[in-house]
Amino acid sequence: MRPISTADRDGLGPVGKSWISTSLLQGSTVMFLFFAVLGMIILVLHPTLLSRIVLRLECSRASLSKAMRVLLVCVAFMFIGPLLMVLNKEILQTLHFDFPLTLSGLGLMTTAVVVRGSVACGLCEVRPQTHEAVAEKGWCWAVLPIAMAKATTLACGNAVYLHLGLGFIAMLKAFNPVIVVFVMRLCGLALPSRTARWGVYLIISGTLVEVKGELNVTLIGVLLMMTSEVMEAINLVLTQKFLQNCKFTLVESVYLIAPPSSALLFGAAVVLELSRMNREEKYRVIIDHPEYFAASCVLGLAVNFVGMAVVQATSSLTIKVLNTIRGIGVVFVGILFYGEYCTTLELCGYAVAIGGFTLYNLAQYISIYDKTECKIDRNDV
Repeated sequence: MRPISTADRDGLGPVGKSWISTSLLQGSTVMFLFFAVLGMIILVLHPTLLSRIVLRLECSRASLSKAMRVLLVCVAFMFIGPLLMVLNKEILQTLHFDFPLTLSGLGLMTTAVVVRGSVACGLCEVRPQTHEAVAEKGWCWAVLPIAMAKATTLACGNAVYLHLGLGFIAMLKAFNPVIVVFVMRLCGLALPSRTARWGVYLIISGTLVEVKGELNVTLIGVLLMMTSEVMEAINLVLTQKFLQNCKFTLVESVYLIAPPSSALLFGAAVVLELSRMNREEKYRVIIDHPEYFAASCVLGLAVNFVGMAVVQATSSLTIKVLNTIRGIGVVFVGILFYGEYCTTLELCGYAVAIGGFTLYNLAQYISIYDKTECKIDRNDV
């Protein structure tokens, strides 16, 4: 996506005169895509939604209270992630603080300090068997690779805001299941079903069309985004392979991973960013605008917990559906508030990728449901 300049917007040239109509057309297209995907997901996953709403209205006060908590967590998930994306983009571009390693390290360090402090104060608990599981070589084989993948994901994910538009970044995030399947294959984990693989093929096709339709794509931006996606997939697969086998809680996982990840980010920042930051006196940006960096740290802390809160309150499928809808919303924000121009070809590619993403997650859901049904039937026998 390329931003439309203020001169073009306010001038009397052809581009300036058509800016409003172009924005309205793109906004309408994205909103149509948003509601179409939302309606499709709701009809597929909840065909009896209306009857359930009626039953909800008749249920007890405790059930209504639980429903409100679930709704609150889902709403928080929908807004916190995009807010962090927009805020980091503002810090890196508008404030000209082009030091993604430092910015990522500040956020992760805040998370590490809060979690470690909470454990030290007795607000959270880390079980003795957790320390035993990662003692000596266990830390090097389990925690360190995940911490490195996490640090690289955050660093590249922030650096990409310097090279690509907000909406195009959200579009490329739909490519994540493809990388996850590839990493699962390398790690020897079970591959998804044939239907899910067809969803992966659709995602690949849609993403290729997106890149072709993007007018302001840069090679370094795409490489940074793909690196972030690959490292995130490695992080997810390693977490599944190592941490889940040990049955670590969310607090225990963050307790173990956040400190080494932030240390790695700050170490890289000292080598790659510190001298330029001192030379250009960019550290004054933090002093002059502390509210931006404080908000980024707080949102970064919230992101680490709100995702797991959604999974605990609903299901892992729900968080994937919400992620899809949230990505469409970010595209809409980029078009309306940042003046990013999205071609018809790019939107079509995104629609295909979203369709593949939906098919992939639906196939995963059906596979899990079938396995559960088989276990129930065996137990009955």
